[in-house]
Amino acid sequence: MNKRDITQTDRNRLIERLGENKVMLPADDAGGDLVVFAESEEDAVEVIRWAGEARAVINPQGLGARASYGHPDRREAVVTLSLARYNQIAEYSAGDLMVTVQAGIPLSRIQSVLREKGQMLPLDPGWPELSTAGGIVAAALTGPKRLKYGTPRDWVTGLKVILADGEIISTGGKVVKNVAGYDMNKLFVGSLGTLGVISECTFKLRPLPPEETVIILENGDLPSLKRFSRRLLDSSLEPSAAELVNDSVLTSLLPGEHDSFGLMIGFEDESKAVAKEQNQVVNWAKEEGITIREILRNEWAAALWRSLGELLPHARDAQSAEKVALKISTLPDQADSVVELVHRLAEEAGIEALVHGGPGTGITLAVLRPDENQWACAKELIEKVRQRIEEGFGYVVMLHAPSFLKEKIPVWGKMPSGLFLMQKIKSSLDPEGRFNPGRWAGGINRA
Repeated sequence: MNKRDITQTDRNRLIERLGENKVMLPADDAGGDLVVFAESEEDAVEVIRWAGEARAVINPQGLGARASYGHPDRREAVVTLSLARYNQIAEYSAGDLMVTVQAGIPLSRIQSVLREKGQMLPLDPGWPELSTAGGIVAAALTGPKRLKYGTPRDWVTGLKVILADGEIISTGGKVVKNVAGYDMNKLFVGSLGTLGVISECTFKLRPLPPEETVIILENGDLPSLKRFSRRLLDSSLEPSAAELVNDSVLTSLLPGEHDSFGLMIGFEDESKAVAKEQNQVVNWAKEEGITIREILRNEWAAALWRSLGELLPHARDAQSAEKVALKISTLPDQADSVVELVHRLAEEAGIEALVHGGPGTGITLAVLRPDENQWACAKELIEKVRQRIEEGFGYVVMLHAPSFLKEKIPVWGKMPSGLFLMQKIKSSLDPEGRFNPGRWAGGINRA
């Protein structure tokens, strides 16, 4: 597909189809030629078909918090298709523990409605007021509670997706059990909008647990916390989350002086079960000489996990522009080593780093805050971390970084082994590379 600017004639044709209030020029600091707000599936279909005629590239978006994920598209004719106005609950069956929502609805609104019926969608990405249903699915967003509840793949039962030719397809269904065969939902989870525009999501739900608690342990010796986490995970206890954190994270979450490392343990269940699990953790900590820094319950516990998620930078925050966020995926029993590695390298470089990792999930997140004269050191730090992790068959992805750093360091690092298959799927569903070309690993369908 040839590159070219979107002409005024192209814009006028789109305005004629949608109306002037849905077609806007982007802000000065935004990429692309146009921002188009779809208020219905029909609007989105019109935009996609118009883009084919105008030979424009489409960047599907919700509220834009994760707009910095992946490689930016460098083609001149880029249109941001926002579903932020397509944001209602389409169907809610509390008795069946199912909800169907339009893609632009924020998670915080979904949870608020479900809470009235004593239910929840057990997904906990950071910034829930900026994380839309479609964005959560497209970026496969999770939080610390994936230890107990899993990922969006586990909770999506059906999707509606608009393909490159404007056809709307439905995957899965609005029931928990479905027919045997390939689960098409999983094809679009984590696809970063490269295969189509997700317009509707159906999720299964869980009852809201009546009690929640989080226990914060501290110790200057990380191996002792690793042993404790292994004892916890090997036991009959069922934590909702367990995160090893460094002192910068502890300082950000709780005032005062802290030991070098901490372990945050969460439980969610019936009150008696939570009390029993909490007492067991407290007794073990006393046995092993580990400091119990804080125990928080219910709203305070939820607020602490929320604050942890909000340490991650996002694209709508001007203060996040000079931060770097890394997602490091390893075997679960390597999380403590990853936390220690990033913490030590950042300390040696004099760069502030907030690091936390799940010993039960193998997912470590690191937020680097270099000063303006530390970018060369930050680049070297990231390269050292990536080399060590990839030697151990793990992955390091830059979730968020300034564009100048993305020019110097590959966003995705080591390519996944199934890249050739992903390219074939992309070529089949989007042969002209209409949706987010080049954004995903390996520059899939970059023109």
